[in-house]
Amino acid sequence: MAREKTIARTTERPIESYDPWSSFRDVERMFRDWVLPSSRWGTGIDTLAEVKPLVDLRETDKELILSAQMPGMTKDDIEIDVTADSVSICGEHKTEEERPGEKYHVRQQTYGSFSASYSLPVDVKPDQVSASYKDGILEITMPKAEVTVAKKVKVV
Repeated sequence: MAREKTIARTTERPIESYDPWSSFRDVERMFRDWVLPSSRWGTGIDTLAEVKPLVDLRETDKELILSAQMPGMTKDDIEIDVTADSVSICGEHKTEEERPGEKYHVRQQTYGSFSASYSLPVDVKPDQVSASYKDGILEITMPKAEVTVAKKVKVV
């Protein structure tokens, strides 16, 4: 008797992202706005600007697809780790070298490294994950894990 296989379905788990430095950024931003009001108007350099990419996670019948906006990076700057129930993206947006004889009046582009982890709503097959990077968009395709259907057994 052959077992039926179906696509894994679990209860909905929210996408979670943990950033231990977010509260420090909020305090730094409030202090800067209070002590240095001119920095609110784009004349200062935001040293603790957020570098984390904007992410969308969508689901089809057979896979999860995570898209992340990562303009100005190369695929060599990006690292992806996938487990059965989570995905992590790490990377570094490298700063431009300052040129002699030039000074910045406004500098709003963010540079630095980032790390973002997301819990997945269903289990995936980490060994079959694929990723592509084109025009500043990273796309990670994660096939859903298959599970066997539970069979009810009658007690005799």
